[in-house]
Amino acid sequence: MDFARIRSVVDSLAGSAATEVRIRTDGMDLHVRFAPEQAVAAAPVSATAHGAAAREDLVDVAAPMPGLVYLAPAPSAPRFVEAGARVAAGDTVLLIEAMKSMLPVRTPVDGTVETVLAADEEAVAAGQVLVRIRPVSA
Repeated sequence: MDFARIRSVVDSLAGSAATEVRIRTDGMDLHVRFAPEQAVAAAPVSATAHGAAAREDLVDVAAPMPGLVYLAPAPSAPRFVEAGARVAAGDTVLLIEAMKSMLPVRTPVDGTVETVLAADEEAVAAGQVLVRIRPVSA
């Protein structure tokens, strides 16, 4: 088994339009299903999270899967976003590591980061709100 090659395939598909991949080798059958982009997509804030008041004018970006949050692409690199940063739809706001794969979590809207609710290297649950964005008015 060539784990480096398998990881390379899985990593390259994570965050893409692919929804699943199956890799079969001698003695192994690996089936990975990715969370659809809609799971990363935002929804209007309708409930409180982390003690914050519900705000109908904000968009939540939630964890598509459980894992560890990374707020920067590398330990010494600047964070992807901070409160007050402008973002465009599709921008990466953080990474989630699950099963040694990094999944970029992207904003579905243009706007301004209102708050980052997750801490670097924090374990998060699927569906947990990680970032709140104030969308640009149309």
